[in-house]
Amino acid sequence: MLTDDLNLANWVAACACLAGFVLYRHWRHGWGVGLLLTYIFCFAALHWLAPLLHLLPWFEPVRGDLTPVGLRQSTWALVGFAVGVELLNTRSRRTPESTPGEIHNRKAQERLIRVYLAAGVLLYIAALLGGRLPLIAAVVSTGSTLMAVSVGLKCWNAWRFERYGRMWLWLALTAFFPLLTVLTQGFLGFGFVATLIVVSFLASFQPLRLRTIVGCVILVYGGLSVYVTYMRDRSEIRDLVWGGQAVEIRLAQLEGTFREAEWFDPRNIDHLDRVEKRLNQNHLIGSAVAYLNEGNARYAGGSTLIDAIIALVPRALWPNKPIVGGSGDIVSQYTGIRFAYGTSVGVGQVMELHVNFGTAGVFVGFILIGALVTLVDRRASQYLAEGNISAFGLWYMPGLSLLQIGGSIAEVTATAAASVVLMVMVNKLGQPVAPGAVARVPSRPLPAADPEGEVAS
Repeated sequence: MLTDDLNLANWVAACACLAGFVLYRHWRHGWGVGLLLTYIFCFAALHWLAPLLHLLPWFEPVRGDLTPVGLRQSTWALVGFAVGVELLNTRSRRTPESTPGEIHNRKAQERLIRVYLAAGVLLYIAALLGGRLPLIAAVVSTGSTLMAVSVGLKCWNAWRFERYGRMWLWLALTAFFPLLTVLTQGFLGFGFVATLIVVSFLASFQPLRLRTIVGCVILVYGGLSVYVTYMRDRSEIRDLVWGGQAVEIRLAQLEGTFREAEWFDPRNIDHLDRVEKRLNQNHLIGSAVAYLNEGNARYAGGSTLIDAIIALVPRALWPNKPIVGGSGDIVSQYTGIRFAYGTSVGVGQVMELHVNFGTAGVFVGFILIGALVTLVDRRASQYLAEGNISAFGLWYMPGLSLLQIGGSIAEVTATAAASVVLMVMVNKLGQPVAPGAVARVPSRPLPAADPEGEVAS
């Protein structure tokens, strides 16, 4: 047992060092708009947090035996991700230009941001009512993400013109994202990710300081406290939401839930079990590794990646397209685990790459993912620095589909394709009737590293 714990501790430490290296190397240069930061946080929540809790001597997880096996694959994924990030970094050592100068008309920028916000709200409402046509349903489903992007842009716009009161007001509104998704959908994760998108977006404009790190720690602890409280009453909340109960009844339930909120306590076994139950993706990965090693299934050999390419084709153009949303039965097929009818279990990017090509597939696949995340983050940052909101949105919105770390790669490609369609339409809608002349406005420059690469003080 001591050897197993030591082995697990080594992999947990390796993951932490790799994630810290990537964030430090990327953040200190001011290259990006928080996509890489958000990806690392989401990855850690699914692949690092539960193994870390397994190291607590008073915690004996029920599903802990295969977690170190899965964590090993997750660590190789992070190694590949770090390589991919560095490959993109070596292509350009310059910080994106962000000094005041010729940028798009300020009124046009603000108008487009308002259009983004209005479109996001309307699409979110439409998603709750249910989409009918396949293409429309796919585009509508991106509404909550567009809401988060528009709020982030509202914060950025206020920050660069030093309207800090307005910036903090918009940032405070992100706290309602989890409440909104729980109240309307019964899911906490969607709202958490939306909040994280905005916070990471705004944090990317700040130099890496001690107060920034402290703020991240406080955010993580607060998120864990909300999570364990929600998981305690999740069944009751979902019964009301999915049962179509009146909003007043749902609000009453949520009021009772958070009136008896619990601060996360690492010594509380119930809290640890709630985290282990839903946030231990490594157990499933380890199960897949063992199942394949025992010869109970054959490697997919790229078949699910072909499905991801097929998912790019809109169902409106291919009504009988064989690909459906979600991870299907991939998890059961490659782990032998049978789940209750109607239970949705995401395969996750690490596991999907492993069941296709083994550990080598995980490593190479995450080199590509790391490079892609960095490329999108960098391009979106460059366009934002220029004040080109429409080009920023056209890169950033599809890039956010990569945050579906616990889902299938087909979900990533399908969401990215729908996001491109959405942003083209919304950008067109947001264009002024008579485009204004390009003007100089006193925009605030994004923070940049000095020539030696040190963090701005």
